[in-house]
Amino acid sequence: MKFGGEARYLQINERNLANVNGGFAFNGTVTGVDFADYLLGATAPQAGYTQAALQLLDSRTRYGGAYAQDSWKTTPNLTLNFGLRWEVSMPWYDTQGKIQTFVPGEQSQVFPHSPTGLVFPGDPGIPKTLAPTRYDNFGPRLGLAYSPDFSDGVLGKLFGGPGKTSIRAAFGIYYTSIEDLNLFYEVADAPFGLYWQSPSPVLFEEPFLNRQTGTSIGQRFPFTLPIPGSPANKTLSFSVFEPISASPGYDVHNELPYAEHFNFSIQRELTRSTVLTLSYVGTEGHKLITQVEANPGSAALCEQLVAEGATPACGPNNEQVDYTLPNGSTIYGTRNSLLNPNYCPGTASPFLCFGSGNTYTKLIANSIYNAGQATVERKAGDVTFLAAYTFAKALDDSSAFGDLVNFINPRLSRGLSSTDIHQNFVVSYIWAMPFDRALARLPRRLTQGWQVQGITRFASGFPIQMNQSVGDTSLAGSSATDMPDLVGPIHIYNPRSTPGTYTYFSQSSFAPTTCTFTGAVPSPECGTFGTANRRFFHGPGFNNTDFGLTKRIPITEAKAVEIRGEFFDIFNHAQFTNPSGNISSSTFGNVTGTQTSEPNRIGQVSAKFIW
Repeated sequence: MKFGGEARYLQINERNLANVNGGFAFNGTVTGVDFADYLLGATAPQAGYTQAALQLLDSRTRYGGAYAQDSWKTTPNLTLNFGLRWEVSMPWYDTQGKIQTFVPGEQSQVFPHSPTGLVFPGDPGIPKTLAPTRYDNFGPRLGLAYSPDFSDGVLGKLFGGPGKTSIRAAFGIYYTSIEDLNLFYEVADAPFGLYWQSPSPVLFEEPFLNRQTGTSIGQRFPFTLPIPGSPANKTLSFSVFEPISASPGYDVHNELPYAEHFNFSIQRELTRSTVLTLSYVGTEGHKLITQVEANPGSAALCEQLVAEGATPACGPNNEQVDYTLPNGSTIYGTRNSLLNPNYCPGTASPFLCFGSGNTYTKLIANSIYNAGQATVERKAGDVTFLAAYTFAKALDDSSAFGDLVNFINPRLSRGLSSTDIHQNFVVSYIWAMPFDRALARLPRRLTQGWQVQGITRFASGFPIQMNQSVGDTSLAGSSATDMPDLVGPIHIYNPRSTPGTYTYFSQSSFAPTTCTFTGAVPSPECGTFGTANRRFFHGPGFNNTDFGLTKRIPITEAKAVEIRGEFFDIFNHAQFTNPSGNISSSTFGNVTGTQTSEPNRIGQVSAKFIW
């Protein structure tokens, strides 16, 4: 039996500089030449001046784990292994509470003048870690190894005697820690930092004055970081930060991610030097990290505004527009899921409290991987090789941080994992060429020490990421979840047969979704996300062989010279990158590059002196 445990205390102190002294941009808007605009001090019309406060974060976390396990040899040919691990992983926190999250409808007490829905550590129900630390993470493990004895009869002839076959199986639940990226993503968000871009052209010598009118557009700097617990926080105005954009929140309901791993394998000795292994491997991931748009535009509200005759007319990409109803009242945009009411409290600001790009970091994604695997390995004599084949499929609804899940229905985001490779065959081989036996009359120094080696791989490609970045058919202002419509079967082409365009799949199989209004009646596409799945077919595959030839020339018993000649991609087979799956792109469906910027075939010769 074994028992053990571990404890960790981790800290990361971040001091990030992002244009703290301010920077100007000149794009030739006035004269047509950017340098001439600079000489005149004529900054760009928008974002002509950018400045950011020093970004500070003092991250901390604690982790603890304990386990117990036992191995039990129940019979001479059967061994069981079982155990249990308990883990506690605290979500990352900041020592001064310089982080925030979203709870729709809740008004902060730490910063009473913050927008409704934006809360901080110390607010009711909000711990310093934003989500609570959970203590119920138990991971059981079970495994077995069995070597059947087929000494007699038909099975004995088929599988051989004792020690020729091994059967192994295992299952376990494994937790992972929460990554600091969750907290780093929140560094210097309001009111603990300020990133400002001028909305109009500014003076070179006075970057907070409008160059065209000379009026003030608001003095933002120097910036003073709020002191945790200071009475001044009770009166701190958030107007300087509004509308708050690209400010994420760590969901207060998050739990620790975990995966269930399971496998089964049969290993058979074919000869004294050759082993065949057949395996099934599976993994299910739960509560994985992803992001969800926290404050999308409301399609229903947009359609209601059109029906009521609001001006200007609501439509795609107008989530930030102020609308005036016929009765004279104003609706400040359609991004209202976080706002209660949907304007900034305590002000008469014509702006939304929240802009675009605000996301929840949620641990809600799921994944599943299933694979059949076969390997043959030989280690004997002049020839050594390992051949492996995998037939697999990986599905998920979020493959990486930034791969947003649909905020209305996460199931719409479920598709092939970005790393899914359906079939993969790899063989590596070494052959010590027996010239000394075949050409025994020649000098042994000439015939000995020859060897060839190589790695050959044939594999299907990675899935193509579909997208529609222009159009905003969903009326949500979140292009990461908008997809085109699938209108026909997918036809795959060899890019080598379509010179000039290098087309990989039929563009006519897809159509962009478009939201339009006829009078007050929206088209059927309005408020939808397209019918194409995010990832459902694969890009160009891999066909590659690396090959080498080696000659070892002995000088004395302890000294030798080794000469090597090697080729990477010896057959010069282009390994194409995936085509663009963005229907809004001019290169939609076309391959625009290869996996490396260098020529595919690369040869090299080297010599080594060994002593």
